[in-house]
Amino acid sequence: MRLGISGAGFMARTHAEAYEEMDVEVVAVASPSGPEEFVEEFGLDAEAYTDTATMCEEADIDYLDVCTPTHTHVGQVRIAADAGVDIFLEKPIAGTLEEAAEIAALVDDADVTFMVGHVVRFSPSYAKAKDLDVGSEGVARARRLSPFPDWGSADWFADREKSGGVFVDLAIHDLDYLRWCWGPVERVFARRHREADAEHGFVTLRFDSGAVGYVEASWAQPESRPLTMELEFAGDDGLVEYSNADESPYREWTDDGTVVESPFAKDAYRRQLEHFVSCVDSGDDPPVGAEEATEALRLALAAERSAERGRPVSPAEVGR
Repeated sequence: MRLGISGAGFMARTHAEAYEEMDVEVVAVASPSGPEEFVEEFGLDAEAYTDTATMCEEADIDYLDVCTPTHTHVGQVRIAADAGVDIFLEKPIAGTLEEAAEIAALVDDADVTFMVGHVVRFSPSYAKAKDLDVGSEGVARARRLSPFPDWGSADWFADREKSGGVFVDLAIHDLDYLRWCWGPVERVFARRHREADAEHGFVTLRFDSGAVGYVEASWAQPESRPLTMELEFAGDDGLVEYSNADESPYREWTDDGTVVESPFAKDAYRRQLEHFVSCVDSGDDPPVGAEEATEALRLALAAERSAERGRPVSPAEVGR
């Protein structure tokens, strides 16, 4: 399968590393800056372009992998949809619900395979946690902590009009995951502290089931601290805890004792891209299409609205 990558930054490099282990061929790369260096760095037999439209017009690609800043997503999807190629789009689907709706309409009208990269769903550890039975759902807790992402081109993460801030760009991973695991959310309450080059936020979720979720997301960690991810599920019949700082990703406490399982060989990025390729081959609908990705965005925007207004917000009122 032949593909083109739009973007030459951190996420494009992450995807390119996954593609090295897959039965696909990167034949084109488009970016306003550095596409030639990107092609050389990964030893690709690929053409370098400075814009996606020219790449989609001239290169013979089966699908486009969009790894560009959030505020460019709707334009990138429009180009690919007009060209009739399938689309893998890095999360979030967009920065606003209006743009997300436009993207949904574009891919529907073009009848192309479309998937948004909510990679946590493909993490072996998180997927395993979802499948474990803790009984009646009680409390879920998720943390995702990192230094400020100053690696974005032209420092676009610092422009909240472009990145959406820590809830839309970072917390959305765990908001999507918890909704996937425990279902619809009735109410969101959030707090955050924001500076030019730092942001830290907390989100409390009340699920329709009555269960409660807590999500903590940070862009305020020191440069020396690596990305930290933690997860906890508690029910009336069990407790599951995960931390990427542990050598063993799982400790499951049950009445029968403790079970420890080992890490999986394939990382989550390779797993999600392989899944997307299989959907392109089979014609199956990907698990995270426009609708699922839009609902994740709605939760993140509800958290942002709650933090701004100082009150709980129903996701249903966002974008209505």
